[in-house]
Amino acid sequence: MNRPPPELVEALTRLGYRLMRLLFQEAKEAFGRLGLTPLQAEALRLLSERERSPGHLAEEMEMSPSQASALLAHLEDRGFLERAPDPLDRRRVLLRLTEEGRRQAEALKAIWQETFARHLARLNPKELAAFKEILEKLTEAA
Repeated sequence: MNRPPPELVEALTRLGYRLMRLLFQEAKEAFGRLGLTPLQAEALRLLSERERSPGHLAEEMEMSPSQASALLAHLEDRGFLERAPDPLDRRRVLLRLTEEGRRQAEALKAIWQETFARHLARLNPKELAAFKEILEKLTEAA
């Protein structure tokens, strides 16, 4: 494998972090207008994909069970999620979004896509295709 020169790696690292911070800050402000933190938004996104146990959600979000518990209690209090018995193991609980939780998850998805689309709009079609191809190549092992 042909490794890029260190100065190029450093420049790309700085630019990658700058882009992530920019997108994250804009999304964070937009999520805040919905009264949600980025962690709450991420929990809703993950739960919109499929039901999970509280433990699995905590693991995916890389948080302690007590942190996840507080997060989930807040989302449950707002009527965004509910707990239901796992049909395969009645001792376990699964988290599922309520109808309001699904609406919030869709609103969050639209916010994220609009935020990213504003920045992507600065690229021409050829650059967009190349950017997509590069991201696919960099993330294919993930």
